Amino acid sequence: MAGGTRLASILLLSVFLFVRAQDDIREPPKILEPASAKELFYDGGVDVTLLCRASGQPIPLYEWYWNGAPIESTNQAITYDPSTGLLTIKGLTTREEGFYNCRARNTFPNGMSAVAISHKIEVRRARIEPWQKDQDRTKTATEGNYVSITCGENLPKYYGTTTFKWYTVEGDDDLIEVEEDKRVFIDNKGTLHFTFVLRTDEQSNRFYSCAMSNVVEGQITLGGRTRLSVQKSDSIAEVKPALQFSTKIAGEAALTFKRNTIGHLECFFSGYVNDPGNEVPAIDWQDNAGNTIVSGTGRYTIESNGRVLKIASLEEADEKPYTCIARNRIGTADGRMTLNVTSSPIWVNALQSTTVPQGKDAVFHCEARSAAGEVPPDAPRWFKNGQRLDQTYDPNKFAFANEKRELRVKSAQKNTDIACFQCYVGNSVGEEFSDGCLNVILPIEFVAKPVPEQTIERGDIVNLTVVATADKLYPIAYKWHFKNTTYEGVSAPPHVIYDVNTNLAYINTSDLTDEQMRDIRGVYSRQVYHEFETVFVNVEVKLADEPVVVPVAAAGFDYWIIGLIIGILLIIIIILIICCVICRRKMLEGEYPVDRKEHAAGLDPEKELKDSGFHDLSRADYDYYPEKKSPALDFDDIPIGEGDDESFGSAEYGEEATAFNEDGSFIGVYSKGKKAAPPAYQPPKSESDV
Repeated sequence: MAGGTRLASILLLSVFLFVRAQDDIREPPKILEPASAKELFYDGGVDVTLLCRASGQPIPLYEWYWNGAPIESTNQAITYDPSTGLLTIKGLTTREEGFYNCRARNTFPNGMSAVAISHKIEVRRARIEPWQKDQDRTKTATEGNYVSITCGENLPKYYGTTTFKWYTVEGDDDLIEVEEDKRVFIDNKGTLHFTFVLRTDEQSNRFYSCAMSNVVEGQITLGGRTRLSVQKSDSIAEVKPALQFSTKIAGEAALTFKRNTIGHLECFFSGYVNDPGNEVPAIDWQDNAGNTIVSGTGRYTIESNGRVLKIASLEEADEKPYTCIARNRIGTADGRMTLNVTSSPIWVNALQSTTVPQGKDAVFHCEARSAAGEVPPDAPRWFKNGQRLDQTYDPNKFAFANEKRELRVKSAQKNTDIACFQCYVGNSVGEEFSDGCLNVILPIEFVAKPVPEQTIERGDIVNLTVVATADKLYPIAYKWHFKNTTYEGVSAPPHVIYDVNTNLAYINTSDLTDEQMRDIRGVYSRQVYHEFETVFVNVEVKLADEPVVVPVAAAGFDYWIIGLIIGILLIIIIILIICCVICRRKMLEGEYPVDRKEHAAGLDPEKELKDSGFHDLSRADYDYYPEKKSPALDFDDIPIGEGDDESFGSAEYGEEATAFNEDGSFIGVYSKGKKAAPPAYQPPKSESDV
């Protein structure tokens, strides 16, 4: 009957289970696009569109900023849709150039908002600024020698990818492009190099003109003109290689490139040998360890007949010397360049969005470093929803640590603390930005949870029903753990009746065998979890008629034995000490204190006693003397000791006096004068003689 009642209770619970009333779903915005900083170049006059896209609940609205200020709705050239995040620049001119970034904002029912901020997008019109051309020049060279022609001193400023070209020109429209080959090379500064010049390079009646070509706009701008005059030589002498140009900048120890860009190293050698097809020197590249660099391996590319080494996606490990080596059959030459890799702050621990259950602390990190060997970045600057967190922030809610590299939001609450945070870190090279949002969700709470310890008999119902609720944003999942086995989905431990829809779970023991009853004993662990929180509910099932097993202490060393051994040893030591003391006293029994004193004073009491003749005296047979009373001693009858406090006298057996030591030992007989010995005792012969 009891089992039926319990089953009915569980079934009733399964009918009336309810889900705790939840607050609205809240999720701060997360910028999905643009995902990183960008630099964009467009032709002049085209329409430009930029897209800002973010996730979040409620759906975010968008606001665009231009050079740090909100774009006004009155601006006719730049407009955007706050619902879609799409920005349009109509007919791009230099006036609309600058930095753009968007903000995604969602507002919750209680009026609180969270604002995420995107990376900046730099928008430029691709172009080459007007070129201040130098006057026409003339360059003179001798056939077979090295010669170079520069673009001029005043190169124009340009935006977008731009390359250098050279043309031979006659008039304004007759242009013939100078092609690069083994003998002719144009470096990254625009200078035209000839390994050895020929008479045919003179181009009679034509000028050499440097040009800049903008890849985006397709614009070609010509610079100043130079006439090349080549003096004929009867024969061209063979010459070993000589370094004429490298990208090493005069006065600087190293070439500097930014991290993650392309390292571009160049060197150019003169030299000539009369060997068709091999007139110019062959060029190889080596790293600082002397290893030859092979084009196409790793991030290395070698171009322009060996004159250019490119290293893609530069890393700090690329910061080292590189050597270009030129060889021909006459000799060798080399050029050495050291590459320096610099960087704006490099993220060690960038700001990341985080989700915490209500009441927990949330921690944000903003930690960056500079490139190796460079000055460390400044302390981070923190913002909340785009507003600076300065001295006015609430210290009861926010706490900074590790030199402001860590921000802690204390005891986060769903109603007040959902927000986005931004940090900026700068150094001498540039500035980096990171954005991360805090979402606070309701914690997992239990609607139904079984008794943690259940002692059952056959026919009972084992209640294992666990029902929990949590924030609607993250649905709860359940698992079983029983006797080292995990059960997921619709599966459950043996003999457990489980409804995955209601989470009703129980064991009906009515029809279980003895062996099955024993099998259901143990701890049933119910794992309730989602992405950001996990809780366990444990239920231990015991059998009522199962004998109580007294736990046996784990096998180990019995320390009481040590105590017993120590006690026995102490008793033995005490007994030995007592025995030693007794033996010592036995050894000292024949020696009196006075003897010890006299021995200590250098005297020999035994010898003195022997010399005194004391041992020659006969022992009186006291049995034959009648009992007498000892006469009283006069005060004048002082023993030979003459007042020695360590002895005393007594008178017995007539006038004799005796002296004793302080311990009662006998010294001898003393008297004032010689007295006659008493007559010998004669026993009476008969009664009449008495």
